[in-house]
Amino acid sequence: MKDLEYVGTVDVDSGLTWIGDPCYIIHKKKKDIPRTLGKNWEEFCSKLRPEYTPFGHSKINTEGLGMAIQSGYGDGTYPVYVRRDDEGVIIEIRVRFDE
Repeated sequence: MKDLEYVGTVDVDSGLTWIGDPCYIIHKKKKDIPRTLGKNWEEFCSKLRPEYTPFGHSKINTEGLGMAIQSGYGDGTYPVYVRRDDEGVIIEIRVRFDE
C-alpha cells in the first residue's frame, strides 16, 4: 500500500462536509429527494445531532445516501488526501481539518 497522496482541497462554508454519492441528491426534482434530507436548509440542519464529545461533532446519516459531518473548527479550506492500493485504486480518503 502506498502513502497518502495530496489531491486537492475542499472548501467549507456551512461548517459541514458531505460524504456520499452525488447521483442520489443532484439532478433530482424536489419531490424525488428523500424526506430524510429535509425540504430546505433549516430542516436539514434540524436533523443534525451531537454524536461525540467534547467538541459536539454532528452528523446526519441518511440511510445510505450519505453523511454530513462537522468540519473540525468550522468554515475554511481543507486539504484532501487519498491512499491507493498497489494497483492504484483509491482505498482511503482523508480530509485534514487540523494540520
